[in-house]
Amino acid sequence: MSTETEGNEPKPTKESAFSGNSLFGLRESHLLSAPTVAWFSLFLIVPLLVVLVYSFMSYANFNVIFEFTLDPWTGTVFSETVIRVFGRTILLGIVVTAITLVFAYPLAYFLRFYVGEVMGIILLLFLVIPFWTSELIRTLGWFPILGANGAVNYVLIGIGITSEPVRWLLFTPFSQAVGYLQNFIVFMAAPIYISLAQIDKDLLDASNTLRGGPIETFRNVTLPLSLPGVAIGCLFVFVLTVGNLTIPQFLSGGDRTVTMLILEEVGRGLHYPNASAISIALLLVVFSFVFVLIKFVDITDIAQG
Repeated sequence: MSTETEGNEPKPTKESAFSGNSLFGLRESHLLSAPTVAWFSLFLIVPLLVVLVYSFMSYANFNVIFEFTLDPWTGTVFSETVIRVFGRTILLGIVVTAITLVFAYPLAYFLRFYVGEVMGIILLLFLVIPFWTSELIRTLGWFPILGANGAVNYVLIGIGITSEPVRWLLFTPFSQAVGYLQNFIVFMAAPIYISLAQIDKDLLDASNTLRGGPIETFRNVTLPLSLPGVAIGCLFVFVLTVGNLTIPQFLSGGDRTVTMLILEEVGRGLHYPNASAISIALLLVVFSFVFVLIKFVDITDIAQG
């Protein structure tokens, strides 16, 4: 009798042998994650720690002195000038993110619902073609378009809208916004398109069955389900905007951003402590934006499909 009982006992399966908190299972998970942890530690965590340490170092006679001090923070980061530039940079990031969202959402919506799936992906990939060239070339390319003798002014004067060149097209917040929009619209449109592509058409049909009009369907079904893509797009554009150097340097007309301050500190006698302190402060601003964003929207929904 006991022999039959023992013979009927279920044998451990292969999955159970490698699951749970077994020693081999822990070692296997550690080995699988080791390359990723090593990569991020070597190329992200360690450099950030070096920058953080330098932000508390002293500086004299074009040399970094390894003595602890708070001068890079109290004298630079919390100075009136730097705080004002930080405020301008954050405001710029929010405005550019909003403008890009206004243009990118209708684009992604059109590609999802009014174009075939394959053609939508192909058209979306066309937005990536400008990235085959350098960002500097893409930025300087606006000079012959928006300049006083550029193509836009040539057309405006030719059709009689104005008798002299329009000066506010270049080296103004307008040209800066155009440069950001051209460079970052794909980072907003792509996540939104992915979110829209994951919406089950049965939900849209159910809304139509319940006599929900296009506006009601969009407000109650499409928009809420696309919010993870919107959040990821806003995250991409905001981070890229506040960290960009080329566009404000060549299209802003002299209005400084935080990245320009960092470049100035490095160029001003290799003042690495001040540059490091401003960099860490900018990183904290970015982390704060990410933290607030994920508090309102669960961006992991876009990965779950």
